[in-house]
Amino acid sequence: MTEAAARQGPWGERSDVVAEAASGAAQRTHPLSIVTGFISTLPQMLYAIPALLVGGSKAIPYLIFAIPAILLFAGAARWLAWRHFSYRIGADDIRVDHGVLRRQSRSIPFERIQDVGLEQKPVARLLGLAAVKIETGGGKGEDAELSYLKLADAEALRDLIRDRKHSALDGPDVAAETAAAADRSVETTGNAASFGAPLFAMDNRRLLLAGLFNFSLVVIAAAAAFFQQFQNVLSFDIYNPRFWLGMLTDVGFNFDIGALRSLGLIAQILTAGGAIALLIAIGVLSGIVRTTLREYGFRLDRVPAGFRRRRGLLTLTDVVLPAHRVQAGLILSGPIRRHFGWRELKFQSLAQDGKGSGDHNVAPLAHPREILPILAEAGLENSADPGSYHRAMLGPFMLLWSILALLLCIPATVLLFLIPLAAPLVYAAAACLPVLAWLRWKHHRHVVHAGQLYVQTGWWRQRLTLLPMVKTQSIDLTYSPIDRLFGTNGLVFGVAGGSSSFPLHLRALPEAEAVSLRDRIMAAVAQVDFSEMHAPR
Repeated sequence: MTEAAARQGPWGERSDVVAEAASGAAQRTHPLSIVTGFISTLPQMLYAIPALLVGGSKAIPYLIFAIPAILLFAGAARWLAWRHFSYRIGADDIRVDHGVLRRQSRSIPFERIQDVGLEQKPVARLLGLAAVKIETGGGKGEDAELSYLKLADAEALRDLIRDRKHSALDGPDVAAETAAAADRSVETTGNAASFGAPLFAMDNRRLLLAGLFNFSLVVIAAAAAFFQQFQNVLSFDIYNPRFWLGMLTDVGFNFDIGALRSLGLIAQILTAGGAIALLIAIGVLSGIVRTTLREYGFRLDRVPAGFRRRRGLLTLTDVVLPAHRVQAGLILSGPIRRHFGWRELKFQSLAQDGKGSGDHNVAPLAHPREILPILAEAGLENSADPGSYHRAMLGPFMLLWSILALLLCIPATVLLFLIPLAAPLVYAAAACLPVLAWLRWKHHRHVVHAGQLYVQTGWWRQRLTLLPMVKTQSIDLTYSPIDRLFGTNGLVFGVAGGSSSFPLHLRALPEAEAVSLRDRIMAAVAQVDFSEMHAPR
């Protein structure tokens, strides 16, 4: 969209706010943002009420004055914050001024902006508002957030900032052509832009399947801890079967408790099985709920700037991932998901996704044939022959876990005399350790093909990384005491963006092979003159 068209909002109405912002005049956010801010901070302000109730019935009259005072204070604070917040769109940068007592003025040059996205939280969606989030890839999430503007103004302002960004990078002529191409590719329908057939989309059935695969063990552990803490505040034992059987008897169901006692160990196993089934059901349900809230209405489109993704049930996000910012592709799976032919695709990018994460989810649940077109649009491919992969040496993977298994057999032998029934469980756990080490080794392999490094890791959380060699920032040659024993080395690849908690790491390679691979990749990087590369739009 051209700058002259900034007055024309995506619904066809005149966008005076954006037109004034384009002239460099200071602008405030929409007055209704006071309401959204007030509602978002209200739960924190009401924490003082339970403290007043500690005084018992004598404190109740104070609530008549405390609650209105708290609400008035929260409203006044939000009004002051809104009154002292302003932004202006200059020729070279965006300036955001905020703060009541401590004033801050932040300047963001257009050439440093990586992406401009929109976000609509539940209250904002009800009021027809959206937040404009500006991100420069500095590693701390959004660098500026304009909360909130009318949705039409937010979309127009996003396009205006992108136009100014292209003007700063390419000059006004190239920027005008880019904006005109974007205008021709977009057909406005309602409040969402339509780009024809999406590159990838998810219906409700697939959304439910994705939720089933996002089963969380962490939620199960949290649920078990919650039930344990919940028991401490009750006057009865919720884990006592007599209590529940007594309640069922009171409502007309008769059970012979003596007969249940005669079952002995079987009754305990059934009780434990029921508890485990309940926790599993909680884990499955939480996975469905979390996935639905995050991925509802998922749609990925190819736009001139890169990939546009819209998703969210309560909080709707609309972001564009620049194609030239994609550093690597991540194809995620697992034994169960792979058995049914499903994969998950993420892009590791310089641009941030959400709260500081650089891994953009572009296909939460897709078949391999649906992933290939998305990879092709990002300049990636997954065409290496599975039989050409190289595996690491088995010894370094097995040694440490085998030693741990032998050490675990010592307490198992002691338990054999003290608690005979527990000893077989410990022996079984010890036997599983070498098996797990072997599985990790089997699924740890790599290959270089067509200018890309393919690295596959993990047996339960399977991860295939597709890294163009020219996108490698650094390579560290590492070795541990176990590596010294077997004559192996590890390679840690520095890749811009992404999650630092999952670095790309090749383990237990023969020393000569590790050095050769490092030199080959660094030679490919050295052949590229990055100062002459023109980033694709």
